[in-house]
Amino acid sequence: MSNMKYKYTYSEQTCDVREYEVESEVMLTEEEVQEIAMGCTLKDGYTYEGGEKGHRYKGKFVGTEIGDDAQPEYGGDEYKEEDE
Repeated sequence: MSNMKYKYTYSEQTCDVREYEVESEVMLTEEEVQEIAMGCTLKDGYTYEGGEKGHRYKGKFVGTEIGDDAQPEYGGDEYKEEDE
């Protein structure tokens, strides 16, 4: 059994930008481009290839730009006032 008396939560929300490159032998819809991009593993340089002859495609995960505009959110039990 735990002796902890207080429980808090902390979450942080940022706007990260994930960039992909998609190449195809044929013109694609926005939905098709998104599906190919989402098939990539989120590892810089990861390449995903597929399709049938004449309709082949390649998706590449270029990388993530981490947002620096974090919006913190605190929850849980009451917090102690900071000393001034």
